Amino acid sequence: MLDFLIYPVSGVMKLWHLLLHDGLGLDDSLAWFISLFGLVITVRAIIAPFTWKMYKSGRLTAQIRPKRVAITEEFAGRHDEDSIREMQQRHKDLNKEYGINPFAGCVPTLIQIPVIVGLYQVLLLMARPEGGLENPVPRSIGFLSAEEVQSFLQGRVFNVPLPAYVTMPAEQLAFLDTTREDVLSFVLPLFIVAAVFTAFNMALSTYRNIQTNDYASNISNRMFKAFLWLAVLAPLFPLVLGLTGPFPTAIALYWVANNLWTFGQTAIMHYIIERNYPLTEEFKEHHSIQRAAYREQQRKKRSFLWTRRKNRLMMILTPHKAADLHAQNVEMTRERTERIRAKKAEKKELTAKRRAAERKINQQKMEESRRRRQARKAAREADGEQPGTDATGDTDTADHTTDPPGK
Repeated sequence: MLDFLIYPVSGVMKLWHLLLHDGLGLDDSLAWFISLFGLVITVRAIIAPFTWKMYKSGRLTAQIRPKRVAITEEFAGRHDEDSIREMQQRHKDLNKEYGINPFAGCVPTLIQIPVIVGLYQVLLLMARPEGGLENPVPRSIGFLSAEEVQSFLQGRVFNVPLPAYVTMPAEQLAFLDTTREDVLSFVLPLFIVAAVFTAFNMALSTYRNIQTNDYASNISNRMFKAFLWLAVLAPLFPLVLGLTGPFPTAIALYWVANNLWTFGQTAIMHYIIERNYPLTEEFKEHHSIQRAAYREQQRKKRSFLWTRRKNRLMMILTPHKAADLHAQNVEMTRERTERIRAKKAEKKELTAKRRAAERKINQQKMEESRRRRQARKAAREADGEQPGTDATGDTDTADHTTDPPGK
């Protein structure tokens, strides 16, 4: 279903191989080796402008957060259509003033996902051909001809075949004239380097998120916690997948090149952002207040859980007080649950009122847009009718014939 993603990636690799092998006369294996780095350069160069827009938009969005919160608080108790419309317009004007595109952060992801999928499809299809390495079935992959795929299969880097991987069966390794020890001694440092630079990339991203995380948003806090877990686990993926899965040497080389490039690009963009768009004092103060409120909320939650666990333990150690401790736990849990439910109900009611007004406004906008389209269509149709032409296109001329003289 996603076979069409193979074509752009295979096309880039083919162009690099033609340039290096046919143009510069490099050896086939060396040309394929450098083509992997050329693929990284090409993909990252295409994505770089969108990544920069995402970083810049994210920083500016954080900068204006105090102003957005002030506008929202100003209209907190007003849910009529005029108030909602005015609030939306002021948010829109604020984005326009600072040049913020709310959808800028989506573009790099939308570009990278199909590129990554296409990349792994191409490399795995090239490194693991149909019929096996002993009797590969000649076939083209995207823009790569069967002969080019075969030359890739015969490519070697430091005498290690590009299609070889650690868990490859011994028979196939023997067919490629290599051993598991040779492959492991070459790819293990690559996977380690890939893991190290993955950790560096995640550390930079974590630092950037800590600087601008919206502690007043439950969604943002959950995403931040999930990202922290990912930052810990992500560096393990190259090692685990590389040493236990069918990931050829070619992919190990790509991982190293891609992670190294990503780290350099991220570090440079982060430096430029910090230099050209430093966090304002207004944002720092607002962020500090949000973080303190969030930490206090978390402290209360931990205190509640600790007290309840302590009471449960004491119920075991002091059975004669079990009834009182259990009653205390029940009362604590009931009070906390009621507070949470009341807060959620209030928030839900306010959200429902605001969404109802927003739906009505959106319906009005859609109706206005429909009327404008109909008006433009009517205007085009009117312009299309020539003067003196009726609706059927026949010429409507007046009868100017006169009776002959004497009649």
